[in-house]
Amino acid sequence: MMINDIANFKKNKNALFLLLFVIIGIFSVYTIGEFSIAKGTTTNDNQGKVFVMYAGSLVKIFEDVIGTAFQNETGYTYVGEGKGSVQVANLIRDGFRTPDVFVSAGTIPIMRLMNNTPPLAEWLLEFGSAEMVISYSTNSPYYNDLEKARKGEIPWYDVLSKEGLKFGRTDPELDPKGYYAIITAKLANIYYNDSSIKERILGEDRNTKQIFPEEILKTILEAGQLDAVVAYKHEAVSRGLSYIALPKEINLSDPAFSYFYKRTNYTLESDQKIIYGEPIYFSITIPQTVKNLDGAISFVNFIISKNGSQILENQGFNSINTTSEGNTDKIPLSIKEMIS
Repeated sequence: MMINDIANFKKNKNALFLLLFVIIGIFSVYTIGEFSIAKGTTTNDNQGKVFVMYAGSLVKIFEDVIGTAFQNETGYTYVGEGKGSVQVANLIRDGFRTPDVFVSAGTIPIMRLMNNTPPLAEWLLEFGSAEMVISYSTNSPYYNDLEKARKGEIPWYDVLSKEGLKFGRTDPELDPKGYYAIITAKLANIYYNDSSIKERILGEDRNTKQIFPEEILKTILEAGQLDAVVAYKHEAVSRGLSYIALPKEINLSDPAFSYFYKRTNYTLESDQKIIYGEPIYFSITIPQTVKNLDGAISFVNFIISKNGSQILENQGFNSINTTSEGNTDKIPLSIKEMIS
């Protein structure tokens, strides 16, 4: 009897180990699956992979268009992950992510890496301009009013202030679009000479009823769980969403109104840094965490190339002349040649 019990125990023990192994395997696949690899990938060479972390507003563009186009043109394997740009900078700074390339909404997240001790980035390129809009759901019970606002028949801020309208935005402490939304609302107060607009639409700066992760905000809108959200124009265009265009005086897209944008600001709670209104430029760098330098250089060159710029413009970006900031002597030669 004892011999049989021992045999059964060993048998059950082996079965448990096998089950544990399967669970670990499934978990590993799930974890790896959080990182997106461009369609059409055929290589298994780790040295051929380029890990790009980017602003969450670029998820649709990078995963459906840019990643595949980059791979087809260069032969490198694109691996992407999108989150709020401030959050990406924090993950890099804290050692939780080691991307080859970082693409940020605005320049401040990369600047924070440049100002780190020791520096985690040394330069950046501004390669495209964004525009703040209000995107809305066709399934919203407020759709007719939102359409009227889009056509300019009624004030957009009056529609967004309606009781019961579900409005979404991102966390200003984790994502630049979050603090740009607050700055835009404050500018609306000034532009329309109505000091109540920001409070009526947003409430508190970190109103928990409105704040959602950057990478899923548009998905929640498309699912009909929100009526309207703050968005960049390129997000709405790339996803085929309806949107209300805002005046240039408040949409943070036009350098001609830089003087006006600076009249409002947001202070980050984390380090009390004051963020002033400014035109929104998307920026790119190769951080010190780079493992595939040649691949990273190739990706940056692709983004600022004629082909890359045209793709971004087709997706709703405003084209600009690429400019550089920081220690420009550290910019790789082939990139310098592209922007000179």
